[in-house]
Parts: sequence; C-alpha cells; structure tokens
Amino acid sequence: MRDSIQKQKVKKQRKKTNNVLLIVAVALFVVGIGFLLVDPIRNAMRKKAVNEGITALESQMSQMTAETSEGETSVPSEMTFVVDPNANAVDGEGYDYFGDGEMSVEDELATYEGSVTLTGIGILEIDSIDLSIPVWEGATVVALRYGAGHYESSVLPGQTGNCSILGHHMRDYGSMFNRLGEVQSGDIVRILSTDGNTYEYCIDSIVVVAPEDLEPRIAGEYFDTPRITLVTCTYSGEATMRLVVSGYLIEE
Repeated sequence: MRDSIQKQKVKKQRKKTNNVLLIVAVALFVVGIGFLLVDPIRNAMRKKAVNEGITALESQMSQMTAETSEGETSVPSEMTFVVDPNANAVDGEGYDYFGDGEMSVEDELATYEGSVTLTGIGILEIDSIDLSIPVWEGATVVALRYGAGHYESSVLPGQTGNCSILGHHMRDYGSMFNRLGEVQSGDIVRILSTDGNTYEYCIDSIVVVAPEDLEPRIAGEYFDTPRITLVTCTYSGEATMRLVVSGYLIEE
C-alpha cells in the first residue's frame, strides 16, 4: 500500500517536472524565434521608411515640375521628409565615416525633441546594382537611417568640385549601400536632383582607405572638376575600412 502511494507521488512529481520542462522549452523556442525575426522585421521597416522617403521626394519633385510647366518661376521650397529620430537604428552607426569623433550617436539623438525634418537633395540611382535611394542633406546619424547623406563640406550635385554621399553597408542584401562594392568602372551613377535637373556620373575610381584617410577625400575641394564620391564601410557592423567609389560628371 505504501509502495503504491509512493509510486503515485513519484509519478506526479515527474509529471510536474516534465510540465515545467515543457513550458521552459516552449518559452525558449518562442524567444529563439523572436530573435530570428528581429532582423527581418527591422529590415522590412527600414525598407518601408526608405521607400516612403523616395515617394515623398518624387511627389514634391513632380509638383515642382508641374508648376514650372505652367509658367511658375518662383524658387522651389525645400523638399522635406519628417521622421522619427529614434527609429531604424543601424548596428555600428556613428560618425566614424569621416572620423571627426565630435559627437556620439547618443549625443546627436539627445539634441532632438520629437520628430526630425530631413531635407532632400535628390534621389540616387545606380542601375547596375538596382539601387534607388533618397539623399538627405547632412550625413547625420538620423539621415543615414533613412537613406544616404550628403556630406555638407562637399559641393551639391552638378557643381564644380567633389559631391560626397555617404551610406551604410547593411547586412540585408541590396539595402542602402550594401551592393556598392559591386559597382565597376564605367558604371553610371544618376542623381535626380531636387533642383529639377538630372546629373549622371561615370565611375572611374574605386579604392579602399582607412577611416583616418577618408576626410580629405570627401571634402568639396578634393577635386577641381565636377565629380561624385560615394562612401560606405567595407562590410556591415564595426567595419575598419572605407570603400570609396568616385566618378566624373558626364557633360551634355
């Protein structure tokens, strides 16, 4: 009788233990699935935000074109896109692109209150790598979360000098400047500028440099002819080198 009671107690204890183990296993499985889905979800949200930026610029550029065709001669207003500065964080982001080290990601984000208004200078297209991405004024942490950023110490598209545009090398294939390393000499880079013009550049220089050697290369005065310079990390995450792709303006 006692043995029977003892066996029942043991069975109940084992059943309870098994139930606990099952719950733990299910919980770990759910957590694991959650971790696996984090990057795909973040990538999808980032692509959506980038596409919304392109759509916003295209809409405003189309409106400007329509007004011009109707005889409007007023100077076009800035083309903008309102974003959440705390969204779309990028692994390894920071000011390491041009190595000034003056402000951390946290310091920059702390300067914002509420939403941030990005000013667009155009849409960058590279057909050879199927890239279309908005270009915002200023290579800030927030700007680079929503597209590429125009280095403010460089010239604007079409102007004489060096027009430098920076972007992240994302892990997600085709995202941001992920495929910039596939660009070859002779490829065409196109800027659909918010000034109403389209500028095309032919790539003729592709180099990899250390971060500390980058800043002079992206300054506006680095070239005395109209050129474009595109910059990204050599790979995603905490990259140690910078890929610099440059080309000359194709004159009409």
